[in-house]
Amino acid sequence: MTQLTAQNIKVGDKLPELTRKMRAQQIISAAAATRDWQPIHHDFKFATEKSGLRNIILNAPSQAGWISRYITDWTGPAARIKKLGFKMKDSICPGDELAVNGEVTAIEDGGDCGSWISVEVILTVGENFKTKAEVTVAVPTTADGPLPWRCSNEQWLSA
Repeated sequence: MTQLTAQNIKVGDKLPELTRKMRAQQIISAAAATRDWQPIHHDFKFATEKSGLRNIILNAPSQAGWISRYITDWTGPAARIKKLGFKMKDSICPGDELAVNGEVTAIEDGGDCGSWISVEVILTVGENFKTKAEVTVAVPTTADGPLPWRCSNEQWLSA
């Protein structure tokens, strides 16, 4: 895996698209792994008949995981996610072809922590918007620059 550095990134850069066909097993396993026992994440009958959903749905921690994976697959192993926030507009269900796309919105000097890269991430199914995320990730500024994982807790928290 190649390590991305800030010198190779510019505002407006589009990240490569990630697509996955969502399966019920993935959604159920992810809910179990995050200890989310809400039946809308594993019980089809409950989700459709009691909750009025079209199927079981992917939970919030699992969406955070997909977004995190998307960012770290793009940046490489030395990157470190600083902040991740998202808003879900609609459900992601089994059979959906999930598309994850991103765009660099800002780049800032992070000093000894590397560079701060802000990315807007959008999750869609077909033409339907599902979730929007804002992510800040630290990457090395140059190939021989400081690594975000070596940044002290005090530096990290004050940045």
